[in-house]
Order: sequence, then C-alpha cells, then structure tokens
Amino acid sequence: MIQEMVNGSIAVLTQPSVQAFERHERDNLVWALIYAVIASVINGVIVAFSSLLSGGGISGLIAIILSAVLSTIIGSLIGWGIIYLLGRAFGGTGSFGELAWGLSLFSSPLAVGQGIATVIPFIGGIISLALTLYGVYLTYLAIQSGMNLPAQKALYIAIILAVIGILIVCATVGLATIAILLGGGFAP
Repeated sequence: MIQEMVNGSIAVLTQPSVQAFERHERDNLVWALIYAVIASVINGVIVAFSSLLSGGGISGLIAIILSAVLSTIIGSLIGWGIIYLLGRAFGGTGSFGELAWGLSLFSSPLAVGQGIATVIPFIGGIISLALTLYGVYLTYLAIQSGMNLPAQKALYIAIILAVIGILIVCATVGLATIAILLGGGFAP
C-alpha cells in the first residue's frame, strides 16, 4: 500500500490535475492516516536532529516524535473533517476516506519538504512558503476529485480554507506578541 501511495504522490505532485487525483483515488482513511504519520515521524526526526546539531540534548527526541505523531493524527482528522464538511455543504458526494486519501497524497510529502526547508538557512522560509502555496493549489484539485465537486465550488472551499489558515496564523502571532509585550515572553 505504501508503494501505491508513493506512486500516487509522485503523480499528483509532478502532474497536478483532477484527473491525476482521480486515477489514484482510493477510499482508505486508515492508510491516509498512516501516510501522514510516517511524514510526521520523518519531520520529528528532522527536528530532533536539528536540535541535536544546535546543542540540544537527546532526552526530548522521543517526546518530539510522539507529540508530532499525535498532533498529526488529530490535526489531520480535524483538517480533513473541516474540508469534508465544507465539501458536503457545497453539495459534494465523495466519502471521507476518498478525500483524506487524496489530501494525504500531497500533504505528507510536502510536510516533509517543509520540515527539511526549515533547517536550511536563509532560503528555507521561501521554500516553505512556496510549498504552502503549492499545497493550496493541490488542495483545490483534491477537493474537486475527493468530493466530486465542480471547479468553482472547490475554489470557494479553498478560499474559505485559506482565510481560516490566515486567521489562525494572525491569531497565533497576535497572542505571541501580546505574551511578549506583557512580559511572559518565550525565553527559557
């Protein structure tokens, strides 16, 4: 099953289209989650290795990987659930497993790419931003395929998701700024 997912990932990442998603579509929530967890473990190892290189201890390695796995499972299910509910609200007929599979085909490899980009000085942020924007486009295509929606309705959902993402980032930055200004800071 992993090889099938890797082949699907290569197809949708290198030849992005609704047809590519349709050719590799499966209704398999369990393997979509497994694929996402594998990506999170890889990212956990990248973060732990980066931490070790910058002088951090090995004691947090297991905690980093476990928290990455748990947050990936919970985060994936919540994210996929929001997309699924929006798709249903716009008249989509696809199953939750189909949508999750399609989304995991690109989001898992892109997450690893972003994890690697974060350790690259100077240009890592630009690479991560480019991968995020590419992910938004692929989400739009996956929604069309996974929820059986026309392009315009999938675009509305992608815009709603982008707005939600921007609001979450703004709220996070705002709360961090308030904490710093109030003296709570993030210093050890």
